[in-house]
Amino acid sequence: MAEKIKFVPGSYSAKTDSLAHITATVIVNDEKIIDVSLKSQPGEREIEPALEEEFKGQILQAQSVKIDGIASASVLTKAVKTVIGEALAEARTPPK
Repeated sequence: MAEKIKFVPGSYSAKTDSLAHITATVIVNDEKIIDVSLKSQPGEREIEPALEEEFKGQILQAQSVKIDGIASASVLTKAVKTVIGEALAEARTPPK
């Protein structure tokens, strides 16, 4: 069985300037992703609330960036996986 990932509790953000220009914020406790928010960077088209909710739901359910994403939003899906992955990497507890 795989070892459970541990986090340093807090809020972590990451952004991408390639693909879709978005910023993601992830809130974690020591072992779980509690909340996710996605925002378009200034001057960019806003992320539709329904898409943000779908991504958030998938990430919270999977507790990972290993999500299906949204087929009709493949560029945004790739960007979301990238920024959430970067934020979670920052949140991970270093191995002992």
